[in-house]
Amino acid sequence: MDQRQTEEQADLLALQKFQHNFENSLKSSVIYILRDGALTIGEIEQRIDQSHGQILEQLQELIEDGLVIQQMSEKVDGLAYFLTAPAEDLVRQFKESIKWSKQHITY
Repeated sequence: MDQRQTEEQADLLALQKFQHNFENSLKSSVIYILRDGALTIGEIEQRIDQSHGQILEQLQELIEDGLVIQQMSEKVDGLAYFLTAPAEDLVRQFKESIKWSKQHITY
């Protein structure tokens, strides 16, 4: 296998891992709504029409993935969820995907 094929295989594997991690649109939605800052679980629930348990499960997975952190916040006067730097990078990619989707996909 030549260098180009090796790089392509590595790229395809990375793409598959990304798709697998974000095939659940709830994770993507949680990351996207946290783009402007910390929110409590209640605020997240108000913005995403899913059960408390489903949102909590996804938040836990995002914490384990290193994309979200949970900590006390004076801004929300309690426990809040924040994006990590890698998740903030991901939001930029989501914005590009949203832009592309609006231009090229008929709903």
